[in-house]
Order: sequence, then C-alpha cells, then structure tokens
Amino acid sequence: MHFKTNGHQELFNSLVKKAGQDNDSEYAAAIYALSAIGKDINKYILPGEIKYPSLFEEASVWSSGERALLKLSATLFNASTWPVNIDDIFHHLDADNCQVAIQAIKIRYQERSNQ
Repeated sequence: MHFKTNGHQELFNSLVKKAGQDNDSEYAAAIYALSAIGKDINKYILPGEIKYPSLFEEASVWSSGERALLKLSATLFNASTWPVNIDDIFHHLDADNCQVAIQAIKIRYQERSNQ
C-alpha cells in the first residue's frame, strides 16, 4: 500500500483502529484518504462514525487538493450522500496525491472484486 509518509501510515492505522471498523472497506478507504491530507482530523473520527459535515466546514480554508481528498473520502464512504465528479477530484491533485486517490479507490473496491 502506498503511503505518502510514515506519518500518513501511522495516522491511518490509528484512525482505523479508533473507528473500530477494521474490516470495512468504506471506512478504510475514507480514512486512508483523510489521513493523507495532513490535518488534525482525529476529532472527526469516532467509533462507527466519520463527522463529514464538520469536516467540510473546517475544510473551507484548506487548499483545493486537501478539499479534493476530503471529497473523495466522503464519496468512497457513502457515494449516495456525498457524490462527486471524479474529474473534479483529480484536477486538483498533485502527482503524490493522485497516487493516494488511486490507492483509496483500490482499497474501497478491490476487496469486492476479489470475493
């Protein structure tokens, strides 16, 4: 699995554990993308819950790339509640964050294709 930094990997592992959803591909993909943003998002991840409305409020001052990863995270978590245009996501990402986005999509959907 591609991680941008050791901090990205550590935050991902910590937040997946905190969410208590170790085997859930929606949570894993969403948290993977969120943990790559590099912001303090710990308070938005609770057992069995990601507080997207609050995250979107805070993200109003984030960079376009950070907001794109947030949007991707939300749609991977629940596409019917948080739909996005994939072109809008990738348009705002640098090369490293494009790799993060692709990895997040793999986490979300690859497991299903292997079943």
